[in-house]
Amino acid sequence: MRGVVIAAALLGLSGGLSGCSLLSSQESTENTAATQSLQFLFEDTPAAPDLATLQQFPYPVTYVQFEGAPRTILVLAATGNQGQYWFSAGDEALTLWQGRIIRSSALERENRVHTDQLHNDPLACYLKQPQQAEQQQQQQQQNCSSSWQRSIQIQRPTARYTPHDPQHEIVTLQVQSEFQRDGRDITEQGTATEYVAGKPVQTHDFSNSYRLSTDNMYVISSKQWLSPQHGYVELEMVNLARPIAPRGEAEVTRFQVPVTPEAQPRLRHFVEAMQQHFYPDSYWPGLRIHSDELDERFAGRHTGMLKRLRMLAEIYQHDGDSELEQAARQLAEQFQQWPMRASYIHGLDPAKMRSTLEHNPVLNARDAEDAYEVVLAAASNTQVGISNLTNTERWLIQPNGNIRELEPREKLNDDQPGIVLTSIAESDLPPGFRDINAQLAMFLQHWDFSQ
Repeated sequence: MRGVVIAAALLGLSGGLSGCSLLSSQESTENTAATQSLQFLFEDTPAAPDLATLQQFPYPVTYVQFEGAPRTILVLAATGNQGQYWFSAGDEALTLWQGRIIRSSALERENRVHTDQLHNDPLACYLKQPQQAEQQQQQQQQNCSSSWQRSIQIQRPTARYTPHDPQHEIVTLQVQSEFQRDGRDITEQGTATEYVAGKPVQTHDFSNSYRLSTDNMYVISSKQWLSPQHGYVELEMVNLARPIAPRGEAEVTRFQVPVTPEAQPRLRHFVEAMQQHFYPDSYWPGLRIHSDELDERFAGRHTGMLKRLRMLAEIYQHDGDSELEQAARQLAEQFQQWPMRASYIHGLDPAKMRSTLEHNPVLNARDAEDAYEVVLAAASNTQVGISNLTNTERWLIQPNGNIRELEPREKLNDDQPGIVLTSIAESDLPPGFRDINAQLAMFLQHWDFSQ
């Protein structure tokens, strides 16, 4: 993490670090250029400023320290039903909910992209809500659970990762923990386990600690395990952000975005305007943007692909290969049943949506007649394709659109989100059809997880 946020205040760049938004909604590169200049001036990572200096800042700020890294600071960029977004000047970000780190963005090595079951988090239960009477709070805390089970998802490099072929995967870890409270101090002992074929392959024991404010409304300092590669992160709040109201169990997010030729805003505008549709554990890797116009184009491509699969079966029939003919017909039959819907985008990073245009697409009127439909739905682990064929190949299509062909003996993480396609091996495909598995994988990028 880079410790250069303080330089913005020293150089008077108030537009880039306001209390509500890190970047203005204008499509300019001024803030990016300013950040780059700050990184150039302070690339040696100066020591984090002292407490008295930070307390003079007019916006929420926190000290942060990763294992093996110097102490630096983060500034609050935005807050809402999705969580609190805390940024460094290098656009690395941590997202917090009720004091807990639930996502990270733009960190080296790996990032946590999802934490579920946040409505059951005992840590949030311990916090007093604004306007809550003391007696109500005491009664609530007596009902707080002392244990919590959830899953987290980590995006990390694959075993085949190289700088020239930077492949990543999203894997699921099952987490369980126990809580104890002693006055304002809360401890959480737990384990995070990665399973393959039902057996644990990695287990990480952790011990988190949290300290509450005197009014019990805030977590003012904490030491939290983030991920296998990053280990612990320590936070010490200086200027506090306002409390966030609790949210219930996450539901599928679905809302309409009107567009006209005159008004073609970016996605972030609607995300911020539609806060009521989001949850801290909304599943951002599964974000999809649909429209009737896209559906019409997709239907034409779908018809063409179905014809190719039927032609493939006819070729095998002509060659007298009944086993491959049956496999091709099975693919064609399944292809017609797959719940697919054309999407403008396949997942995004909500923190990067606030700092980069790549993750904040323009919703143009060219691809939608009246409106887009924005959908966020959790991705399941789904197996599709053929069975009872010896020579096959497998493809993994992750909810964020990443596609890769799996090694023949490669075993996947249990509950790995996305779709595994098992299909006819390329060596058994006739000329003119050897791209068919890659084509099927690209169709599966449009899987509708909301159904």
